[in-house]
Amino acid sequence: MDLFSIYFSRNLKVIIAEREGKLPVHILATALRNLESLGYTFSTKLIDVLNTWERDRFVFWFEQLIDELRKMKGINLKEILVYPKFPKRKMNIQESKFYLNALMHSWRQQLLEKEQEQEQRILLLNKLRLRVIHLGSEADFYQVGMDLLTAKSSLMPVAREQLTWFATKYEGWATFEPEAGQIPVRENAAVYCAALLKAGRASVKQLQRHLRTATDILRLAVACSDGDVSLKENTRFRSFTRSERRVILALLEGASNPLEDLFRYKGRWQRLAERLHPGEYRHRYPGAIVALDQLRRGERPLTFHGRVERAFEQKDNQLILETLAERPGEMVGQLDRMIRSGVPVQQVIGKMETVEEKVSTRALLGVLAHFSTRTEFQVRRSFFRKGNTANLYVSTQPLPSLNVEDVHAVISAVEHTLLKRFAVLPPLGNVYIDERLQEFSVPWGKRRSSESLRALSRASWISLPTGDTVRFFLWWREGLSGDERIERVDTDLSGVLYDEDWRYMDQTSRTPLKSNEYIAANSGFMVTAPDGAAKYMDLHLPSVSRLGARYIVIMVNAFRDNAIKDLSECYAGWMMRQAPQSDEMFEPSTVQERIDLTADSHICIPAIIDIQERRILWCDLGLKRQPKVYHPMGDNIAELALITRAMTEMKRPDLYTLFMLHAKARGTLVETLGMANLVFTAELESNRVAEVAEYLTEGPPVERTVITPLEQEYIMKQFL
Repeated sequence: MDLFSIYFSRNLKVIIAEREGKLPVHILATALRNLESLGYTFSTKLIDVLNTWERDRFVFWFEQLIDELRKMKGINLKEILVYPKFPKRKMNIQESKFYLNALMHSWRQQLLEKEQEQEQRILLLNKLRLRVIHLGSEADFYQVGMDLLTAKSSLMPVAREQLTWFATKYEGWATFEPEAGQIPVRENAAVYCAALLKAGRASVKQLQRHLRTATDILRLAVACSDGDVSLKENTRFRSFTRSERRVILALLEGASNPLEDLFRYKGRWQRLAERLHPGEYRHRYPGAIVALDQLRRGERPLTFHGRVERAFEQKDNQLILETLAERPGEMVGQLDRMIRSGVPVQQVIGKMETVEEKVSTRALLGVLAHFSTRTEFQVRRSFFRKGNTANLYVSTQPLPSLNVEDVHAVISAVEHTLLKRFAVLPPLGNVYIDERLQEFSVPWGKRRSSESLRALSRASWISLPTGDTVRFFLWWREGLSGDERIERVDTDLSGVLYDEDWRYMDQTSRTPLKSNEYIAANSGFMVTAPDGAAKYMDLHLPSVSRLGARYIVIMVNAFRDNAIKDLSECYAGWMMRQAPQSDEMFEPSTVQERIDLTADSHICIPAIIDIQERRILWCDLGLKRQPKVYHPMGDNIAELALITRAMTEMKRPDLYTLFMLHAKARGTLVETLGMANLVFTAELESNRVAEVAEYLTEGPPVERTVITPLEQEYIMKQFL
């Protein structure tokens, strides 16, 4: 991992300088033609700089860039390149000049249409939409690190590694020290502080800015041991150096009332204490040693949650309110329970208003989503537990009903809080909001979500492109599991069909499909893939619909001892085809979506197709329990229907609600694209929307920004 790979993978930008050479025309043109076959091209500014390079230097740099694209795409790009043996095989001079002239003409056309090159992400060339690789700068790259540091959700594993690189290896951060509160997510703070501690560049005073509780300190020790900082899974702590032990104990010494947090993770703290050897520092850190001794003796204090439960048992409304107000984040999660328990709604709202500044925007949006359907009878309730967002939990126990006026009062109060919070932000101007954004979830925590080719939040609905056949594919490569090499991988891609009422109808098998009722195809059985291999499953949607099926649940199964995460590479995805087993070439540009499967489980549910609505639900679920037999579903078919049905019915905070609140607070809603300075669209290609908006604009040109659901980090930074 280095500056080049981080900057390119995150922003599609590179930092290079002009030289005194001259790049041959046929070398540049051939490289650009290879990039075009992958769906990419260079900006004009980047081309201008590369034209001053020597041939050998450019070829070496271009091979590095292609290798980064291979990692991003996850497939063997050599099979797709027009000139796979570049630079041995290349265009002739005449072809090169013709190609570069066509490319420059396309750039000039877009500049004439008032598109700013530095903001251009897509270029139209020969009816192909190409993503543009831009020339970057040190200042812009520095901002990449700041965005990682100040992210408002837990970072994914790759992003954590990148943050660690910034903290320990980036020279531009050598003297940088984040201020207290500058790292809003505690898991990210633990990763950052652990990187500094392991590098020997952290002082106790510096770490105390970001690690305030005993649980924060536990996360630090977990991060130092390369464990799960969400604390969902246990960690085997490594041996710490004497200086590291002193820092951890000093942090515990400075934590206020650590005992409750120690008992919350009792077993882990006991194992950590064995590694810290606290007896050696009994006189140096007496407060920390006393707390650890109480933990060892089992002298458990009355915890916060214990006090909350006692207050509810005593039906003491004032005590309930005062206790929960100590932790505002917990309080908003208990609003429903307080009202059900008889606490007057006006008292609940009044107390919430006193602590509203300490409640995150996400938590308030969650309250809105919950209460928006609270007056409806709900047969199923579903939720993701904190730290385990790959597993969906479903309850068939309905909540008692609430007074309609109370529900509306809570919604009104929360909306008022959010509007007041957003009103102090910079004005937005004229705003257009696509109603289809109701189908896209607000970016949420990513601690357990898998990486994907295009970033979308779980429980978002995506329209299927034109075509009758959807092809799901599973690609994997063998690898190492610990010190043991995995040489035989029994993975399977299958689909389960349900009707409109979620009654089981049929399921695909591991062998080629031979159904007389609907048209389908399966690539068959394969267990060895030293160089990587793919399985696929084609389903002809019109014939499946005629069968009476509405939903297709896509399943990925690992049947042997190793979980999916043990594979060196494994991902699933989909694309549209004209017919099952058609001869259309598989290219990266045809892939609609793919998801890297990294779950510590044997069963994954990447997506669910709604045939009737021609859309697909992004799920990214992992199930721990292995079916009892090798049949893809075995005895869990009924359980699968319950989970996947709940997933399709789930009500999560959506982008339409978020953007509408921002528009009401600091903008002016308009009804047409042509009038808008800011466009929130459900289309995943922002340039298409910009083209339509430009066409509809009357009068002088309008400076316009288009935001799609794919811009997850930007949405989190600017609107959450």
